[in-house]
Amino acid sequence: MQAQGYTIEELQPGLFAIDDENAASMYLIVGTNKALLIDTCIMKADILPMLRTLTDKPIELALTHAHIDHMYHSEEFHTVYLHKKDIAAWKKGALWLLVHVGCLMFHVPDKTYDIKHFIPVTEDSAIDLGCNVIHIISAPGHTPGSCIYVDDVHGALFTGDAFGNGGASAWMWLPGSLNIGAYRDSLEIVLDRLKPYESYRFLGGHRPQTLPTEDAPDGHPLNMQSVRDMHTLCTKMLEHSIEPIAQERLFILKTRQYAYGITGMWVTKSKIR
Repeated sequence: MQAQGYTIEELQPGLFAIDDENAASMYLIVGTNKALLIDTCIMKADILPMLRTLTDKPIELALTHAHIDHMYHSEEFHTVYLHKKDIAAWKKGALWLLVHVGCLMFHVPDKTYDIKHFIPVTEDSAIDLGCNVIHIISAPGHTPGSCIYVDDVHGALFTGDAFGNGGASAWMWLPGSLNIGAYRDSLEIVLDRLKPYESYRFLGGHRPQTLPTEDAPDGHPLNMQSVRDMHTLCTKMLEHSIEPIAQERLFILKTRQYAYGITGMWVTKSKIR
């Protein structure tokens, strides 16, 4: 279904995947008492009118991380959840600056973000929608407070950009991203946390990059193997036993692309430590 430039798919009763024209994705989970939107995409028009065609329940917002293509419409919501480490990183300036630069990159008007009123979450947090309680798994790396939202009712994990998006390499070159050693340590913990959810559907922040295309008829699925391969890739990079497959200048930074198995990343040389 198409609406206001968005492609909307009802994956299961009460679970919608919504993709914008920039290949960014958001997800709407409808509970019995309220609904929860995971991330916001980054198109200019307000998103609440479109979401109101899908549910009449109160809608809260949960952000997988504080990047522009995931939080652009956060001012439309009275209740916004964000991991406490991304709130702290925002206050230090790196994420704040990146979001405002991102508005220029995506050619959208700049906005003010009321971070001080966001609700900080950790792994001890839970969001009760009524007959569906959403839990949180911390997954620092892409940002200090990147996190995964767990939906047991629909058997789904909303991973944002924590592990890249299937065929698209993770961006670890960005200001605020962890260095590769810290990212590998984080992935070791995340792999253990994810063991009970190996059979769940992994829904990333840019779902169109995981779907079948003419060049990749089976698509580039995001799954537990993606996380395992990312951990192995980090190890090989730290051991200097793998070479980059491409180089590219992004803004003023010289970045390198590494790949292993079904995953990959873009990173600067200074972060390989």
